[in-house]
Amino acid sequence: MNVKPMSFKMVQLYLLSMLFFTANSVLTVIFPLQAEHYGFKTSEIGIMMGLYMFVCMFLRPFAGQMIAKYGVKKVMWTLLIVHALALLLYVWLEVDSLYAVRSLQGVVTAFFSMSMQIGIADILRDKDRGQGMAMYSLSTVLPGLYGPALALYLWADVQAIYVLVIILALLPLLLQFRTPFEETKTASKPFSLKLVKESFLSTPNKQGLMQASTVMLTGAFVFGALNTFLPLYLVTEEIGAPVAYLLLQSIIVVASRYLLRKYIPSDGKWHTNFMLIVLSTSVIGTSLLLFITQVPWLLYVSAIFNGLVSAMLYPTLITYLSFAIPEKSKYVLLGVFLASYDLGFALGGFIMGWVIEWFSYEGLFIVCTVLITLIMLVLFIQKPKELYKQL
Repeated sequence: MNVKPMSFKMVQLYLLSMLFFTANSVLTVIFPLQAEHYGFKTSEIGIMMGLYMFVCMFLRPFAGQMIAKYGVKKVMWTLLIVHALALLLYVWLEVDSLYAVRSLQGVVTAFFSMSMQIGIADILRDKDRGQGMAMYSLSTVLPGLYGPALALYLWADVQAIYVLVIILALLPLLLQFRTPFEETKTASKPFSLKLVKESFLSTPNKQGLMQASTVMLTGAFVFGALNTFLPLYLVTEEIGAPVAYLLLQSIIVVASRYLLRKYIPSDGKWHTNFMLIVLSTSVIGTSLLLFITQVPWLLYVSAIFNGLVSAMLYPTLITYLSFAIPEKSKYVLLGVFLASYDLGFALGGFIMGWVIEWFSYEGLFIVCTVLITLIMLVLFIQKPKELYKQL
């Protein structure tokens, strides 16, 4: 199918993604605040929020298999119905449903993101794939522009939150009609660790895949930690304006993903220098958070750098993987490597909840900074080996 990245049909997909992730964006802020209001500890909040990505991680490879077997369209209809049921369950059971809803969100997100990324890769030409992935990623982070701020604004009015959640449960179902996804199905073996091993060993550039998955895991760890606990930290400690921080970060993410989308490498090669530049913005962003109690305006400078890394890291890695993974292994390995993102995000919320209880929020920022710095060091050491192989 010859579809352009900015055609009407693709814009429909981007809008569908935006609505789907709006629910996640709003509830990611509401759930920790609601849990803290009802007396949950930070470690319990970390487990609850991390549960979402843990479930998503385990189901990613199986999602790829189901998409291969039944096709993107059929899987998309099923998951959107489950998505609506999960949100309506939260409205019905309120705080008693938090763990169950987070689990169901993990199930649905595993299938939704896999369906979208596989579907987009199938219907776009190779030269347009980088732009398409960047625009899809943009649509997933656009809710961050208004979702967290909307959640904090509605926090005092529970009924308004429930009305919003009901709307977000039903609208994606309407947008699913007449999507450009094809009813393509492929014969595939049942998912197993043996199949993963065989698929990985058949890949020409195994080192590049390992680098990509390691960076994805570490970057997601930092994203998970900050997304789970930074808004809670700013609200409880009354530091700066949390809404302004989230809004500024989201503006940077949205603007960067649109304005810089053409600079994302779309040639199937691993670009160490580009990745080091992207990761350096994360180091700066998390480092600045250490000083916001003494110099509150640094919070907003941090938002700029955290927004840049959020904007560029994921679309760069997923575009590289879409080329690096062989066609016959696409459904298996793409699920496995996306699972590394889920694992990192889940661990960020889970582990940092305990770190905050044992030490402090400053300990969270230090751990995040050190982890990204170590990954940059590893990539820098590996760079001469890559140059040698190219000679």
